[in-house]
Amino acid sequence: MKNFNKYYDFIKDEETKNSVRKIADKAMFVSKNYIAAVTEFMNPYVADLCVPIIKNYNIKYEPFPSFIHGERKVFILYPEYLEDIDKDEFITALRIHNKSKFKKLNHKDYLGALMSLGIDRNKTGDIYVYDDYADIVLHNDISDYIIYNLDKIGHNKIEVEKIKTDDVNFKEQEHVLLNITSSSMRLDNIVKNVTNTSRETASNMVKSGNVKVNWQVEERIARELLENDMISISRYGRFKVYRHNGLTKSGKNKIEIKHYV
Repeated sequence: MKNFNKYYDFIKDEETKNSVRKIADKAMFVSKNYIAAVTEFMNPYVADLCVPIIKNYNIKYEPFPSFIHGERKVFILYPEYLEDIDKDEFITALRIHNKSKFKKLNHKDYLGALMSLGIDRNKTGDIYVYDDYADIVLHNDISDYIIYNLDKIGHNKIEVEKIKTDDVNFKEQEHVLLNITSSSMRLDNIVKNVTNTSRETASNMVKSGNVKVNWQVEERIARELLENDMISISRYGRFKVYRHNGLTKSGKNKIEIKHYV
């Protein structure tokens, strides 16, 4: 059995390190007790860090959901002697119906309502928002609490029902497509353009640890970004480098950016 203490030291972000340690503890529990268990929901960076640790315990793991645009996932961990595992033993899906005919709810509305109930964000996955409802996957143990306590979002009357996880309508989170031109693909340049601030302000955001690239804090202003890189900027939201469309006549980069709303 490998010692992962030095591996944990490699992880700079304390929140990420704590998440990886908790998932490692869950893997050890499954290995020692020969029973299945589910991890907390995690971002892709945490998931990648956890895979070699899970494999170290000689147990099986199944990520859920497998949706290509899904961000927050769990690992269902189970002993090697089991052929497969029923995800519905651990994960529930809820459909939250917006009963108002006048106001459309967005991702922030649904997320804010759930968090106002004191729900641990690590127990909930992505929220898939449609015109008059939203689907969400979450740990079984909090589903009934939400059903019994969530009856309004703002002034909107809502109704919550359990649905099968196979009936969840997965979709990419709503976003606005931004078209920008930038002198380079450097992180500080992209941050400047998407936040509509000065180069100096953007550089200070990065240097002060307020910017993450692919779910990791990135303090190097000169980091070159690539297509599909995810950027999270404190107080400004989340952005994805969607497509590089070549250069303008003056040599600037033409870039499409997804701003998630």
